[in-house]
Amino acid sequence: MSLKVKESGSNMVVYLHGRMDVHLASEIENELNDIIQKNDQKSIVLNLDDVEYMSSSGLRVFVSLMRTLKESGRNLKLCNLSLAVRKVFEVVELMDMFDIYESEEEALAGE
Repeated sequence: MSLKVKESGSNMVVYLHGRMDVHLASEIENELNDIIQKNDQKSIVLNLDDVEYMSSSGLRVFVSLMRTLKESGRNLKLCNLSLAVRKVFEVVELMDMFDIYESEEEALAGE
């Protein structure tokens, strides 16, 4: 799993790539928390276009990230979910818990 970051207005867009499984979840969580701390006024958009697999450990990271951001009045938005990743969210009934957008453009416009 790798990630890239770009700034876009009041958001930091994070591009995740690869597999988000139990072995990598804590590493990704640490990297995302670093991004949140270094950009303490920015909301986060996670672009999941290149995430090929996500386990429940990945969901836990997203829930934790969302709570951390909400505590400081910021948002977490998810976009470009593959069918496999979307299915994980649907199975555990978390679709309504997150702000999910079809594209990065829609996520950024939904400020």
